[in-house]
Amino acid sequence: MLEYALFAAILIMTVSGAFLYQEIAHDAVLSAFANYLIGVYLVFLALAFGQLNRLHRKRGPRSVSCAVKSRRPILGLTSAQLAIVAFVFATACATFTWALSIAR
Repeated sequence: MLEYALFAAILIMTVSGAFLYQEIAHDAVLSAFANYLIGVYLVFLALAFGQLNRLHRKRGPRSVSCAVKSRRPILGLTSAQLAIVAFVFATACATFTWALSIAR
C-alpha cells in the first residue's frame, strides 16, 4: 500500500511542480526560487525512490519452495512494479514537456 502511495506522491509532486514552475517562470520576483524548487523536487525524488528500494529489499523472495526458480527481477522490482515505474516516469516526462511548451 505504501508503495502505491509513493508512486502517487511522485506523480502528484511532478504535476504540481510543473504547474508551479510554469507560474514562477512568468514572475520576475519569484523566478529566483526556481532553483530551490528544482532542488526540493530532486530531494523528494531521491527520498521516494530510496524508500521504494528499501521496501523491495525488505520483502525478499516470496517463495523459495518453488521448483522453478524465477529470473532475478530488474532493479529488484517485479514486472508489474517496473511497469508502474515506467508509467510514472513517462507521465512525468510528458507533463514537463507539456508545461515547458506552454511556458514558452
